[in-house]
Amino acid sequence: MPRYIIPASLALLLSVSAFTASAQDNGEFSVPPSLQQCLAFDEALSLSASRDPNVLIAKASEQEADAAITDARALYRPQVSAFGRTGAGDTGAVDIGVSNQIGLRASQRVIDFGDAKFARRAAKSNYAASLKDTQFAKGQAALETGLAWLEMREAQEQLKLTEARQAYFQQQVDAVTRALARGGATRTERASVASQLADAESFILELEFRKDQSQTQLLIDTGQRGAPCSSDESLERRSLPLEAVAIARDMALSSNPEIEALRNRSDALEAEQQRQKRARLPIIDVVATGSYASFSAFEDFRFQERIGVDVSVPIYAGNTLKAGNQRAGARLSIARGQALDAERRLKENTEITVRRIKSLEKQLRARLEVEKQTRLQFEAAEIEQAAGTRTLRELIDIRLEFEQAGLEVIRTRYDSLRQRLQLLALTAQLPI
Repeated sequence: MPRYIIPASLALLLSVSAFTASAQDNGEFSVPPSLQQCLAFDEALSLSASRDPNVLIAKASEQEADAAITDARALYRPQVSAFGRTGAGDTGAVDIGVSNQIGLRASQRVIDFGDAKFARRAAKSNYAASLKDTQFAKGQAALETGLAWLEMREAQEQLKLTEARQAYFQQQVDAVTRALARGGATRTERASVASQLADAESFILELEFRKDQSQTQLLIDTGQRGAPCSSDESLERRSLPLEAVAIARDMALSSNPEIEALRNRSDALEAEQQRQKRARLPIIDVVATGSYASFSAFEDFRFQERIGVDVSVPIYAGNTLKAGNQRAGARLSIARGQALDAERRLKENTEITVRRIKSLEKQLRARLEVEKQTRLQFEAAEIEQAAGTRTLRELIDIRLEFEQAGLEVIRTRYDSLRQRLQLLALTAQLPI
């Protein structure tokens, strides 16, 4: 029979078509793993920030704070209510009877000596704080997802390096086994190489667990099954000028949402304190009523209207006003102290993070040089072992040093990236 050669592009098209038809027959459709797109760093953080339950809770707090603004604004808006009254008693100098009344009451606050103004200021400050709480919740969700993303990428790179170690020692075991059969090696040498192979296989299992653990967290945080993309450029590109600690510190103090939320709450409590101080002052309302009233007979209703001024002044409340003022002052002092403490911690964390990044960058350059030199040493040791001037045990030790140097390069690089991620979170620069 003649043989036909199918072009690669046509074969790929046929395979995808067959997969699609099979998925449609089963009533579902999913992209095969080989065609799935990778999960980009920015995309992972953005998805996590939009899905995190704490963000949903913070948004609900925003709505509650917004409702408080509406309540505060209503203090200086007209109030209209319907009323109905009925009662028995004196209707005149000597008459006793039943009176009935139904109508509308309208009131408008005209003077309150700043009560409504400070109520609005407090409500607006609390709303601004709730917005910053939402931003902070998004940042924390993105930070946790970013750390999981880096953890998975680090495990993948270490796994690749360890799999190369496993393949190398597997070759060595096979070679030593053949040499042992010919009498060219000892059982001790074979056991030494086999133990290193078993150690590599054990480390691979640990790395695979770390990778699966991180992948599970990414799936829960983002709802996406794609593996992390191989590029970390977006994280490095967003890094701040690391040579200037003061710039990073000032940026953190001016943009960190946690600090801004605490400051706004301090402003709200200050407004509440000012409002509490004015609790002894009168509140004056203009009040108008219009009603139909009857006396002694239900069929005889007459329209009545009245307009006047209501003045409300607290005279004695059992030291309640004094206690309220004292409570407001204490809450304000606590809020200010919390804001100052958070600012101190933020300054410290920012400076330490920047200096840690600088240190890790220097360490990374040194680690790369160590990896380069151990690679040259290992290549030379292979030649010397083949020539019989170096033992197999020495070659194994040098091979392990070479792999350890590679693992240290990966660990240092990802430690630096994690610190960069922390710095972006502290300065509110995460892509959320």
